[in-house]
Amino acid sequence: MYTVYMGLLDSDACHKTQRLLDRRVLLIGRMVSVLTVWMPFNWGLGHAETIRFNACDLENQQAAWAPQEVTIRQPDKAEEELIFSLNNPTERTHAFEAPGLLEQTNAQDGSPLTKPLRVTVAPGETMEVVIRFAPLEGNTDPSCLAGAVCYRFYCPLHRGDDDPGGIIHLVH
Repeated sequence: MYTVYMGLLDSDACHKTQRLLDRRVLLIGRMVSVLTVWMPFNWGLGHAETIRFNACDLENQQAAWAPQEVTIRQPDKAEEELIFSLNNPTERTHAFEAPGLLEQTNAQDGSPLTKPLRVTVAPGETMEVVIRFAPLEGNTDPSCLAGAVCYRFYCPLHRGDDDPGGIIHLVH
């Protein structure tokens, strides 16, 4: 069973352009995030783990996916499915790309097929994709946790100079 730890819902990235929100709503949201930030999502045996990402529009036509940091503790036997639920509540089409992550689909004959993860999500749409991890050699990212393999993710359609992408820490 996967154990998932999610960073704060990255209020700064998602709320920079949403200044109409009341400070009290933000405070309550942050408090709820802090309370659930290290709570593992364990659904029991035989169920797929789901990690939910939301697209956010930023300044200068950039975009990001929140949360921007996720830690996944992978079981010794990774037979259980891991699903990414990608929600786009914005008015623009966004894409979710993560080099080293693979999307698992079924071929016409029903056999499993994997391809590099790059999913386009239309405005108002939510997509679910089954994920597999490709082996990576070493970690050069300084924000990678010790003993983890890290995978970067971002919106390749709206990626700016500041690279508002996120990171997934996979801990074995």
